[in-house]
Parts: sequence; C-alpha cells; structure tokens
Amino acid sequence: MSSVEVPSVGDLLAERYRLEEHVGGADGHRQLWRGVDVLLHRSVAVVLRSPGGDDAAPTMTAAVAASRAHVDSMVDVYDAVDEGRFAYVVREWVNGSSLRHVLQRQPLQPTHALELVASVADAVAALHEGGVTHGELHPGSVLLSEDDRVMVTEPRNEPGHTPVGDVRALGATLYACLTGTWPRVVPTEDTGLPDAATDEWGRPLDASAVTTGVPASLSRLTGDLLDAAEAPPSAAELAVELRELAETGGHHVDDAKAPSKRGPLEVMGAGASVKPEVPPAGMKRLAIIAAACAAVIFTGVVTSALVWGGGEDGPDSTSEDSLGLTGDDVVTEDSESPADEETEVAAPTEADLGSGDVRVIDPGGDRTELEGVDAVVDGNASTGWSTDTYNAPEFGNISGKDGMGILVDLGEEMEVASVRVQMTSAGGTIGLLGGAEDPGDSSEGDQSIAENYSVLAEPVEDTDTNIELQGRGEATRYVVVWVTKLPPSSGGYKITISDINVFVR
Repeated sequence: MSSVEVPSVGDLLAERYRLEEHVGGADGHRQLWRGVDVLLHRSVAVVLRSPGGDDAAPTMTAAVAASRAHVDSMVDVYDAVDEGRFAYVVREWVNGSSLRHVLQRQPLQPTHALELVASVADAVAALHEGGVTHGELHPGSVLLSEDDRVMVTEPRNEPGHTPVGDVRALGATLYACLTGTWPRVVPTEDTGLPDAATDEWGRPLDASAVTTGVPASLSRLTGDLLDAAEAPPSAAELAVELRELAETGGHHVDDAKAPSKRGPLEVMGAGASVKPEVPPAGMKRLAIIAAACAAVIFTGVVTSALVWGGGEDGPDSTSEDSLGLTGDDVVTEDSESPADEETEVAAPTEADLGSGDVRVIDPGGDRTELEGVDAVVDGNASTGWSTDTYNAPEFGNISGKDGMGILVDLGEEMEVASVRVQMTSAGGTIGLLGGAEDPGDSSEGDQSIAENYSVLAEPVEDTDTNIELQGRGEATRYVVVWVTKLPPSSGGYKITISDINVFVR
C-alpha cells in the first residue's frame, strides 16, 4: 500500500495523539500504534485504517456502538476520527498477552475456560445490543491484561457477519481453551493453533475425548455450539450459562440423568431471556508468565474488556473523550496472521535521567565542546547543548573526527525501545550506539566508544527538529546519541540539542 499515505513516528493526529511506536500490522492498510495523548498525558492505542471514507465505514460504526456501551468487559474507546486519507480509533492502551500465546503452551482448566469465555460473551452481547457484530473472534483476538481483564480486540462488523456467527465463534474459542486446538467448522484466519481432531464425518471430537478432565456437560455444550443443526443461544444467554457451569466446575447437577444430547437452550431452559451478570466478586485474573517459562500460571479469571471495538464510559473513562459519535462517522479492518498479531506488551517508560547521567564524547576532537550537556536532560526545551560552528557538515572534515555524541548512562542494563531527540534546527544525521561499559571520560575512552559500541539505530537525516530513533530491542546500559553530520547554521554548520528522552522496557 505504498501509494496510501499513512502516519509515521512522531506525527500528531487530531492535534493531540502523538504516534510513538508501530506495534502491529505489516502494511499501510491497517496498523496498530502505541501513542500518547499529549493533553491528558497517557498512553493510548491508535488503530489506523488506510484509506478512510466509505471503506472504513463498518468499523467506525462498531466504534460508535462500543463507545456507547456500558459493560465491564470492554476497554474504553476515547475517540474515532475519519480524515478521508485514513481513519483511526483511539482507545485505552492495554498491557498484556494474547490468549493464543497461552493456549500454545497448554489448555485452560475447565472453570477458567468457562469464566474467560463468559467475559468474552459479555463483550459480544454488548456489541449485538448496539446493532453491530464482531466477526473475528478467536484466541488471537482475545487479550489477557496485566490489570485483571479479558479483552476482545478488533470488531470487524463487515457485511455478512451475523450474531449467530459470533456465538459459534464463542463456542470455538471455548473449545480452543479446553483443548488447545481450533475447530475448523468455524472458519477464520490462521489462529496459530493446531486444527482440532475430527471424526470420520469431519466433526470435531468431543472436548472430553481430547482433554481428560473436561466434564460431560461442558463437552456437550461446546459440541452443541459448534453444531450448525443446533439453534444457538444469544451471547447474553450463553454468558449466563457459562457462569452457572463455572460455579459447579463444569458439571450440571442433573448430569447423572441427563440425556445424551441436549441443546444449549435446553440446558438453560427454553426461551430464557437474561442479561450478562457481573463476574463473581473476588475473581482473580489469569497470571501469564513470560514466553520463556514452560508453564503458565492461572490465578483466576479477569474482568473482561473489549479492545477497540468496544468502549465503556465507566468511572475510569473520560467522558469528554467518548465523543458524540454519529452513525455517519463510520472503519473496517483486515484480519491478520499470527505474525502480525497485535499482542500488546508493556508500554515503554521514560528513563529518569539527571545531569550526572550524560556527558559528551568527542573521538578525534580536542574535547573543548563538553560544557552544558546537562541541559539536554533538564526538561527545558529552551536550553540545550551545542557544538562549535564548523565550515563543513562532517565536523569540518577534521581527520579522525567522524562524529560527536552524548553518552547516556541508564544505571543498569535495559531494553531501549526508542530515543527522542529534540533540536533547534533540522538537517543533521543522527543514530544510536550502545554498549555495556564506559571506558572512561577521556580521549581514549571516547575513541573506544566510537570504535566498539554496537549500532542500536542506523544514522538517519532528520527532516524535523524532533526525531525518534527506534531501538532494536537490545539490552544495554549506555546509549550514545551519535551525530555524524551537522545541520546548516548561521556562518557554517552546528547542532543544538535541547532535550533527550530515552524510553525503555
């Protein structure tokens, strides 16, 4: 989609949402960004679609419905804007991992699976009540947050999607939670899970036949939800039934006399019309251990929240941001493969830097430009550190002087996500270097840094007075903002750096 204009790092959308990091989406058609609301000083997720206009209409409609919903199992939707060239939804930033990543290690215990899918069903029910469908439910579109919530991502709401299809997908997600496999009778994009085993007629094997310990009632219910011949309940009715089963560990009290085949509505009582219940008090979240761990520890289930397809004007949301959206403000999104999954990891935090954490390095120079460097970490854009003025952009073509830099000591090894450099003029060339040791504040030490530090970000010519350099995910203690070419200045070439901000994980 190279012909489609899309934003880049540092761009300010709607005069308040600054794009900080591209998180997911491999092309310009649909992307997920971590951003910052510069007015409220909080991290946000920006889900961007190119182009906007008519192509973006269904997903924007879903955002409108989500922003008006009132259910605990949705993240807050703050804003939705269609600029024509692209459209975007701004929502709460979520730290966590996907259900797919959990199930790739091991299935869930029946009670955990029931509670989790009940929370997902709450979110889907709220969407259906608002007149929109999700259309892309699977373990890759369910996030498990670090703050005790389950969230459904990306409502597609495209033509052809139906509430019945969403309920079938809830059944498939429940089957995946119990078995770690995906039943292909519910078609979707590659879920990242193995295909479910089938019988000679192509039907998924009962969950109890795949995983020991799955109760018969739960296995029957899951099979009925996947059976096209069975009329499914609504998402709201299903949420209630799942929670009732969770209270008994997945068993019905009348299991001993239950017939071999009972439909979901029979299990609940035909024609029952109920609304989602709040998850039981004291329910704890599923604690997800890092990918390197062999086991995933679940301490309970999370209160759910739907990622940008839904939002809640709850007590923690900002009502002025919940925007008076109209049905005309309407975005669709394309599905993604597991490689492009929008798993939201912890947002980078800004390193706390003081004057003792920075110094100038001048390999090949006379070290006469070292003063004033503490101004780059004082938080004042009106102050800064400057080089001398040179008669050529490559530091006057002085032999042996290939660049100058500012060394930043993070205090310990950290993963550098990005470094923002603010200058008084554009046109210089800047990159990042990194190393584990400081060889000393001397000419020899400066030379050693220039020769031995690794490249964290290739030098790029800045076209603005602000530039954000993306790290390579490497852990390092020392970072060097490395200038190899000076911008033009009155009487020659020089650079003034007013602020340096380092963002780490």
